[in-house]
Amino acid sequence: MEEDFHKKLNKLFPLYEAVKSAIILAENFDEKREMPVAPMNQLRSALDHIFKAVSANQDRDCDYELKEAEEHMTRAGYDALELLAGNVGADIIVKLQPYDTETLTTVFPAYFRHIKPKITAIRLSIANRRMERKDDVDKSFLAYFGEIKELISINADVDKIIPSLQEYNNKKEKEERNKRFWQYVIGPILALIIAGLFAYLGWNKK
Repeated sequence: MEEDFHKKLNKLFPLYEAVKSAIILAENFDEKREMPVAPMNQLRSALDHIFKAVSANQDRDCDYELKEAEEHMTRAGYDALELLAGNVGADIIVKLQPYDTETLTTVFPAYFRHIKPKITAIRLSIANRRMERKDDVDKSFLAYFGEIKELISINADVDKIIPSLQEYNNKKEKEERNKRFWQYVIGPILALIIAGLFAYLGWNKK
């Protein structure tokens, strides 16, 4: 029975590793250091059920406790993923906020076509999945964790594109300053010069 128990417990290890990684990532992307206690409470409940499984006398009771532990770990994971998706999504938006639509469309066209819709889809997907609390072989917690890693990859891509966005923005601002300079300084001066020349030529004709 002990060997069988270890096999059953070992099946939970990949889930635990993913949940632990999700919690650590959520903490790393929590700039305000206000990580809610919900994920840790779920892990604590999972640990409680694991120890109950250790002391169970019947296979049926052991299986029940391990199933409960798995559910609590999954909930901990979804709590962490929801926080992580929110934090990473907000981080991306904050980084891109200084740049207008024209700059983003020109330098980073993938943002509006793919990245922004992807961020929204992932956040909604995780939130909906967390509320449903259903077993789904086609969309497991590990699959959602893969989506979060994709979101983190997008965040890294945004970091890489920022210098290009800033360079384009600086160029555009310089062109705008030159345009204003010609419009409000050089233009009026030329107008005065031309007006003076016409006045001078008209005076001489008299």
